[in-house]
Amino acid sequence: MEIKYFNGRKISRAFGGILLLMFMCGPVFSQQQVVETVIQGLVTNNRKEPLAGVTVRLEGTSIGTATDNSGKYIFRVPIKNGTLLFTFIGYKEKKVDFKTENIHINVVLEEDVQSLDEAVVVGYGTTTRREATGAISIIKSDELKGFPTANISNLLQGRVAGMDVTNMSGAPGSGGTAITIRGYNSLDVEQGRRFSNPLWVVDGVPLNSFTSPVTGTNLLSDLNPDMIESIQILKDASSAAIYGSRAANGVIIVTTKKGSKNQKASFSVNASQSWSILPKLPTVTIGRAERLFRLEQAKRKMEAYKDPETGRYKYPASWKEIYEVGNGVLDDNWAPNLSLIPKLGSAWQDSLNSFYANSTNFFPMYYHTGKTTNANIQAYGGLERMTYGIGLGYYNEDGILKGTGYNRVDLNSQMNVTPVERFNIDLRFNASIAGRMRGVKSGQLTSTQNVETVPGDPYKLATYLPGEGSFVWDKIIEKYKGIKERNRSVRLRSNFKLGLDIIDGLNISTSLAADYSIERRNYFEPGSLNVRGWSTSLGETGLNLMILNENLINYKKTFNDEHTVSFVGGFSYQYDQIEYTGGYAQNSPSDLIEYAPSGLPNISWEGSDDYKEPIAMKHYISDMQEKKLLSWFARLEYNYRQKYLLSASFRRDGSSTFGKNNKWGNFPSIAVGWTFTEENFMEGLSSWFSFGKIRASWGTSGMHFYQNYLALGIMEVDNSSYLGNPVITPEWSTGLYNQDLSWEKTTQYDFGLDLNFFNYRLGATIDYYYRYTDDLLIPVPLPGDYNGFGKQWRNAAAISNEGLELMLEYKIFDRSDLYWRISLNGAKNWNRFEKSYDNHDLDGKVIGKSLNQIKALVTNGFINDQNEVPINWKTDGSNGYMNVGPTYMQPGDYKIVDANGDGMINNNDLVYVGSALPEMSGGIINEVRWKNFDLNVLFSYQLGRHILNTFIPQSLVMGNKYNPLLIDVRKTTFWEKPGDNTDYARLQPGNGDNHVFDYLLDRHVEKVNWLKLKTLTLGYSLPKSLTKRWYIEQLRVFFSGENLFTCTNYSGMDPETVDISTGFDGTYGGGGSYPLARKLTIGITVKF
Repeated sequence: MEIKYFNGRKISRAFGGILLLMFMCGPVFSQQQVVETVIQGLVTNNRKEPLAGVTVRLEGTSIGTATDNSGKYIFRVPIKNGTLLFTFIGYKEKKVDFKTENIHINVVLEEDVQSLDEAVVVGYGTTTRREATGAISIIKSDELKGFPTANISNLLQGRVAGMDVTNMSGAPGSGGTAITIRGYNSLDVEQGRRFSNPLWVVDGVPLNSFTSPVTGTNLLSDLNPDMIESIQILKDASSAAIYGSRAANGVIIVTTKKGSKNQKASFSVNASQSWSILPKLPTVTIGRAERLFRLEQAKRKMEAYKDPETGRYKYPASWKEIYEVGNGVLDDNWAPNLSLIPKLGSAWQDSLNSFYANSTNFFPMYYHTGKTTNANIQAYGGLERMTYGIGLGYYNEDGILKGTGYNRVDLNSQMNVTPVERFNIDLRFNASIAGRMRGVKSGQLTSTQNVETVPGDPYKLATYLPGEGSFVWDKIIEKYKGIKERNRSVRLRSNFKLGLDIIDGLNISTSLAADYSIERRNYFEPGSLNVRGWSTSLGETGLNLMILNENLINYKKTFNDEHTVSFVGGFSYQYDQIEYTGGYAQNSPSDLIEYAPSGLPNISWEGSDDYKEPIAMKHYISDMQEKKLLSWFARLEYNYRQKYLLSASFRRDGSSTFGKNNKWGNFPSIAVGWTFTEENFMEGLSSWFSFGKIRASWGTSGMHFYQNYLALGIMEVDNSSYLGNPVITPEWSTGLYNQDLSWEKTTQYDFGLDLNFFNYRLGATIDYYYRYTDDLLIPVPLPGDYNGFGKQWRNAAAISNEGLELMLEYKIFDRSDLYWRISLNGAKNWNRFEKSYDNHDLDGKVIGKSLNQIKALVTNGFINDQNEVPINWKTDGSNGYMNVGPTYMQPGDYKIVDANGDGMINNNDLVYVGSALPEMSGGIINEVRWKNFDLNVLFSYQLGRHILNTFIPQSLVMGNKYNPLLIDVRKTTFWEKPGDNTDYARLQPGNGDNHVFDYLLDRHVEKVNWLKLKTLTLGYSLPKSLTKRWYIEQLRVFFSGENLFTCTNYSGMDPETVDISTGFDGTYGGGGSYPLARKLTIGITVKF
């Protein structure tokens, strides 16, 4: 066979012929097999806006194109069926199949809310996660749906690293929720700004968020959670400093729902019904067991007498000794005496009297199953030049404590109009009417509780008293229901804004906002409950008005697709006014007259014919305060290819509340960021290292005073008179003026790291911060008495907070039919009281220790032998064992450390034993979507919080009042003999100087940790193939629960409800904390 060569290689002639034939026929075959398909269309978002720059590619190939400025695309593919892939930054990837030639495919891309390019609302503007240089956390509305609540702050717990939320009261609509961002930052010296609460900003307007001193309602209750779109928490100075003198405690920005441009009109209805129950009742020993315990306590009462010969106090050893000396006690149930007057017995001894022979637990009688009804109607939509949003909400909660509740009706509206090109008008209006019923009712003016508790009655009623259906219970109900109180509030919020686009990227705007609220309280006590037979009608009205004008200029431009510059600057003027009126009248002619009409008596007389004293039957007071704030502010941001980031801001505030020497304050900040994954040296890791950014920031912010005239000096109307005329005098306790009063200033450093791995399935955010707050406001004692003033308000203390924050997020599954995300966040904070005006401990605050300090007497076991107790002398010559007196310390008592060595145990021996602030807090979130089911579970936790549990020692003390016994005597041990290691000291009445049942003992201080299943919601959406038949876009039914269980090492009730400023868990003459209810909810959401 002849051999030829092809490309230098030998081939056979036959094979060469075949190659030649294929070469010649190739074009013919190609023309028969290759089919070109023309595909074109339009890509928009869900608001029908065209998207430019969307990548359109044939899946599995490099064949593709991009959409033009109109969102249109056209290209050819070499096949007649296949799959197109649409991708665009900030939107979810979408695949579309095609099967015919020359097809027209329109696509709507959904925004990817998990994207780094998601819009983030910050002060006076927006940014993105990718470009942000500050520490910002975001909570979306989907995370909060299905949980009806009167106050949005209740639902924020455990969702943000570095933000601790403690609900100290479960009373519907009340205050008592402490939100602390990056550590406690307040000395709580002013009632109006307790708990280090942050600044709230709603749709760009600062919101009054304090607890009303009239009704006890927190003003955040006027904000309907169902109308909220998102919540941004600004934690560091870089993001918050532009709010200047109000941002020292951080900023929470709330964005409400609104319509979008070219949005198809939507209408939705959401309704739910909840049932609330008390998770746990106090432990109580009742009936005969309580009687026997109290009798044994009384039997073991001992009182010493002073030996006249030695001057030493001595406990009697026999009844004969008591009889002969005529003093001392050996048994409180019986005591010999020389008189013929018999000693009256106690109720505990009167077991034959049916009135004192009962077994009644009064606590369940005060609680019941509460109900909550929540309903909302919302409509949103938009055209090319107009958007709108309207919402109407109804909320009615019946508290678990009988006689408590909260109800609200709110209207929310938004409209945005572009009447002519480049000119924009935005209007928002919110109105709410609310009513509230409280358990603790006060017949005094300006006496509302800041943190509402339960009435003290169940803590004052012994269990041997008769219960329901008895005379005692009827009297309790008569008092409880006879006293009537009405709390009502009306709030109006509005913001009108005009904007003009000068050129592309340059906008100027002006706005006028107003926040007006009025709270009213009416209290009535019938004459049948008054010892004089006089009725009392009391009324209070509080008014709060805020007017804000802001003028802004915004500019943003990208040059050469590399350099992006943005700038915002402005001027604002804010006016605040507070008004109060209150008064009462007495002795109405009928208990059916619950108000104070004209004609009621002005004066009444009491006394005998020889001497009668006039008594004023009417009283009235009023007050009005106002303040002004002028501000200049600016922020400049720059980034290069979203790789190198720079942000700087400056604000200058001038306030009428400060002294003339410090009217103005400056608040600068600067921040930098580096997205290191954009560097070339990271390309080799891009397959698993998706994103990485380092942040660093520094800045200062401030805090306003709540009281408006401290710098000017305080005057008051004196009760005395001069020549028959009224007199104005200085407020001598703390009213001395101080023209050097200035802002409380917080300087903060922050270093952060944002990381994402494995195509953004695993994310981590780590932050370290240090905050130093100086010039804290405190009243400083004045030396001497030469000017009559006791104290002067000064900037004279400092606090620091240092901490670490961690947020981890992992998407276990991320498919269209199965999504599972788990998120863990936690923050460790070191809080310290740094200095005082004289560098000494201040008002019980120890320098170098955390704030909200708990001090107690330190115990070192029990006294097992009398010789362990030192002997001391008094100045009157008497002597004896410590503490010298009728109840000196003896075996079985606590061995208490004499901290100051003065030979006496008293409050001067109290030492720091812990802080009520948690050392660490956070949450664990699970979010699951499977087909049409959705599940959201939130666990929240606090670690290392100290609590002084005083309920048990307070209940053990035998006083004049017959309080219940809040222990299980079967499980409680008391000292009996040397060597015993028991729960408590020897059994005795405990009201003496030996501090046996003193609640200020370190034994009662517990270091508490708790973990709660805070919220759980399970929902199911009916298939769209079914709902479309009913013209319904979505129909979802859901079940949710709150406070479902608590795991804790605390021996008391709910550790979360303990006051975070004191750490004391007890009654203190009143009632305990209002418990957090366990709430179960079923509901439905329908969207059209």
